[in-house]
Amino acid sequence: MQFVIGKPAEPSASVMELTEQGEDRFLRNLQAFPEPRSRIAGLGVSLPGRVVTNEDVADSVEAPPAIKRRLARIIHTMTLIRTRRYAEPGTSPSDLAAVAAREALGRAGVAAADVDTLIFAGTDIDMVEPATANILQKKLGLRIANSFDVSNACNSFLQAMNVANSLIATGAARRVLVAAGEVGSFWVNRTVESMDDLAVKIGGLTLGDAGAAIVMERASGGAAGGNGTGGGRGAGILEVNLLTLGEHWELCRGPERLGWRSPGDGRLHGWFYLDMPGLAKVARSASVEYFRGYARYREAVHGERHIQESLEQVIPHQISRRFIEEIVRTVHADLNGVAITADVYGNTASTAIPLALRTLYERGTLSPGSGQEVMLYGAASGFGLGHIRLRL
Repeated sequence: MQFVIGKPAEPSASVMELTEQGEDRFLRNLQAFPEPRSRIAGLGVSLPGRVVTNEDVADSVEAPPAIKRRLARIIHTMTLIRTRRYAEPGTSPSDLAAVAAREALGRAGVAAADVDTLIFAGTDIDMVEPATANILQKKLGLRIANSFDVSNACNSFLQAMNVANSLIATGAARRVLVAAGEVGSFWVNRTVESMDDLAVKIGGLTLGDAGAAIVMERASGGAAGGNGTGGGRGAGILEVNLLTLGEHWELCRGPERLGWRSPGDGRLHGWFYLDMPGLAKVARSASVEYFRGYARYREAVHGERHIQESLEQVIPHQISRRFIEEIVRTVHADLNGVAITADVYGNTASTAIPLALRTLYERGTLSPGSGQEVMLYGAASGFGLGHIRLRL
């Protein structure tokens, strides 16, 4: 195992000691870029206007009276989520992505025609075929582009950023638009027969709808094909480390029925399935191990005494406020340095992290061009996890 810095490099003695002990298994393929190759030039979001409370969700559910009466309180107790946004019926993922994409392009100061690569990176899609990116391309009026989808559940957006970073670094792309739209409210199974049934359906009741997009382009000094050793402390991607523990894929899925291809009548029953207790157990254990290993890495390579020493904010996937707070307490982190928006927007799947980043911009906590460093931490069905570290 070695930590890759731009191109393969000899790890320090302290890192070698960690690897020889077999620790930090999640970081064996971490890539670090002393000089960023790509940066975020513009960020846009799209939020539907309809605010949906837990009480509204409870009203929409068919359940035994004893469960229905308590459902709003159960959702809040388990997740600390209070509201989420729902799109109007008939809204497609590409609709929300298009609104966010136009805003991102405007903030970057570029036209759609200046984009050569378009990646749709959502959990939800418009059609099984063609790629939703193709549909979004038409809505944006982008006549010719390399457009395609990147799908990896709630980590889709981070994976697309990883792909975009690689394309820009190698010169295969000059300007990449990454966009996602999530209409999770469409996939929610609102029939609850018992408390056991609720355990695998409550995750769907936390979903919210949103769109998000970023424009990525070459970072200053990050010339395509360069060795990443240029001077200066420019904005852009500093670290990428994404991975999946595939043995846990059945814990969160859509369609909910594993044998949906049988009897082959062409019907797709797409209800969202989430074994929340099971996935939470895996996510909690893996996330704690990940952050503790990352803290050891930062200490060994950068001499940092604490994981948040040089981080302005950790921006995690917004599973739920309760889950995030539990992880923060367990790893003894400062909650003030961790972004939480799940209590207001719910779990908006792939758009959750860029939506939280935009929220911090609006609050004045972060600002583009500030030189602040943030860690985008992903957690997704699969079970996927990992991070991208950025300098703004």
